[in-house]
Amino acid sequence: MVDVNISSGAIQSLALILAPIVLPRIINFIRYIRVAITSRPSPRPLPAGASRSLNLLFCAILVFLILSSPSNPYAPGQSIFALTRSRINTPLDTIFARLARVREPYGVLTRGDEVLRMKLVSKEARKIYLRFGEKVLTECRFCKFDNPNTFALFYYPVNSMVPHLLHMAIVGIATSTTFAGREAARWRNKFTMAGLFLAAVDLYVVFMYDPIKSGSEAVRDGIEVPGALFERMAVLRPLILAVFDVVLAGFIYVSATNRWFFTPPSQAEEVDRAVSATLASLTGASSKLHAASATRNAVVRDKVLKDRDDAYWRTVVAMDEEGGSRVSSGVWEEGEVVRAMSRAMAGQGGVDLAKLGVSAAEYVNGVTAGLEHSRVQGS
Repeated sequence: MVDVNISSGAIQSLALILAPIVLPRIINFIRYIRVAITSRPSPRPLPAGASRSLNLLFCAILVFLILSSPSNPYAPGQSIFALTRSRINTPLDTIFARLARVREPYGVLTRGDEVLRMKLVSKEARKIYLRFGEKVLTECRFCKFDNPNTFALFYYPVNSMVPHLLHMAIVGIATSTTFAGREAARWRNKFTMAGLFLAAVDLYVVFMYDPIKSGSEAVRDGIEVPGALFERMAVLRPLILAVFDVVLAGFIYVSATNRWFFTPPSQAEEVDRAVSATLASLTGASSKLHAASATRNAVVRDKVLKDRDDAYWRTVVAMDEEGGSRVSSGVWEEGEVVRAMSRAMAGQGGVDLAKLGVSAAEYVNGVTAGLEHSRVQGS
């Protein structure tokens, strides 16, 4: 172990060199954080698209957490070296004699154990087993011990590539504009690159790991039990992907609710929003004009209603001309109308007053929506 002693003078010299470079960046970052906090809008409810994205990520996180458990049905079996507390240089007969004592029924090796026993004939074979597990060692037909990468080529597609591809598909869906909205889509490129980086690290570990050289000195000397890479990766790989999705879900949530990383809408989005609001107003005005026109047409086309409407306006004109001396009592006080209303109020005539009232109220509210607000503004 190298003892490194750094004098206070060297520390001061290093600080003087780095301070002009580091301090301005720290100050600019603090200013950026302050501006971001003071200029951000108030938090808003989670949009529907971001909610769908978070639900998808939550399901993926649960699946990856289940797969990271050693007791899940897809987890590889425990290493026979850890199971029998054997070292890398323990004789083969001793290892499998110990393995037979932990098998059920007691003392009986399985068929897979017998096949594995025929394969673990050298130290290189044991290193391959510790890297990739029993299935790769016993089932690969094109693999050669003088080229360990052939075993990695057999191991990587199913055990590493498939989980990463599925994970990248989940990330792609969770950050797509169509499925998750603009707030989640802004993180698409960043987390896609991060996912590819994780896959590259996984690939590097699979091809470059050596259970003896990467172990402790006691493992290299044959004193301690060596660790198995396939066991660790079966736990770490889905666990890291679950943490990855947790971080992505957190970024989507804080940005979608304007709690952090808020970006103002672009000019095109503001124009689209104004156009949408204008079209909604025009549609509402058009529907109200259509309702008024339909009501007027219904009155004009009916002879009785037309006569009564003309009589009403003649009465109004006469009342205005004579100072209000000839006020008509209106159709509501005519005998026939009063008798019909009395029968309807008594439940006769097959008229459902409650349903009719609700329908009429909905129609009137739809036609006259906004009139009170316009009247207040006009006054």
